[in-house]
Amino acid sequence: MKHRLLRALMPLGIYPHINFTYSPFKILEYEAMLEWLPPPAGGTALDIGCGDGLHTMLLGRRFGRTCGIDVNERFVAIAREHARAFGARANLEFFAQPLEQIGFAPDTFDVVLSVCVLEHIPNHEEVLRECLRIMKPGARIVFSVDTLETIDDPALVESHRAQHHVVRYFRQDTLRELLERQGFTNLEFRPLFRSRLAGDLFREGIRHGFNFGRLRAPRLAAQLRRAETAVPEGAPGTFLLARGERPR
Repeated sequence: MKHRLLRALMPLGIYPHINFTYSPFKILEYEAMLEWLPPPAGGTALDIGCGDGLHTMLLGRRFGRTCGIDVNERFVAIAREHARAFGARANLEFFAQPLEQIGFAPDTFDVVLSVCVLEHIPNHEEVLRECLRIMKPGARIVFSVDTLETIDDPALVESHRAQHHVVRYFRQDTLRELLERQGFTNLEFRPLFRSRLAGDLFREGIRHGFNFGRLRAPRLAAQLRRAETAVPEGAPGTFLLARGERPR
């Protein structure tokens, strides 16, 4: 029912929109990722861990072709239904397989994106190598990962790890070493959600779930925006945004 309603909103131009999410973190995370994307100019993009396709559809309006992949077949089925309803507004394709099993041709993608997925993948090094193989020379990868550096309660961290099947938490130094070892260059990093409000909301999410409600999430996102601007540079974040390139 919910997804049929969302598809009915597409002709009105109301959906897809990043505010149609349940989490203020996802709203600000997406906005931060957009700042590191190239301007809309065609090309081909890949969304790793696409879920029901919200981010993929949003990206699809910026690129000539956008592919979304997810190992959850139910999510991919929903994403495909959304793509059919979205029609010619974007050139979308979805795959219900791990990246390394799809077999994309070398030098296929101009941009690879992923929203807090890498920390859940046991063979993340293999996945990053595959990303590099299928990226064009000079192509960009932009992704976020959980760090939980602002959560100082080990029991809460362990609860989050168990609930969300986290294989490992990354830090900037370990992520930099990992990306350099795979061959990525021109690396940049940006901590996300450094404020006290972000820490409080994230603790609430661990204890009670991260569904803050689709009406409440945009209001909380506005509060988070203001809180984040007041935090001094250099403070650690709950998430970490990363950018790199395939050498030319």
